Amino acid sequence: MVRETRHLWVGNLPEHVREEKIVEHFKRYGRVESVKVLRKRGSEGGVAAFVDFVDIKSAQKAHNAVNKMGDRDLRTDYNEPGSVPSAVRGLEDPSPSSSHGREVAGFSRSAVGPVYVPPVSLHTREGRYERRLDG
Repeated sequence: MVRETRHLWVGNLPEHVREEKIVEHFKRYGRVESVKVLRKRGSEGGVAAFVDFVDIKSAQKAHNAVNKMGDRDLRTDYNEPGSVPSAVRGLEDPSPSSSHGREVAGFSRSAVGPVYVPPVSLHTREGRYERRLDG
């Protein structure tokens, strides 16, 4: 279980959502410090974003509320900057054959399969998060 923080991961956002729209939606729960939209990782599902509130009580209200944007039910999870939210764990295919020998930025190999290692830009929240295939 992730401890409650003022940082939320928000998933299943509409594909072309803008940061301003996310701020507008979540400011009903308290002051939003920052929003960072993450690039879509596949052809299915919605876009995700990090939403940072000024205080933990605002994040708690947002997390405990039913959030919809358009026809989408949004998913939220507490997040520590630089970690993978528990709502996202298990979405990547852990089988070694899925990478066909290519390394995926942000993942490293271990005895139990790929292990997520967030890039520096994800830790600092600078720039846009990108997952690239090398090779």
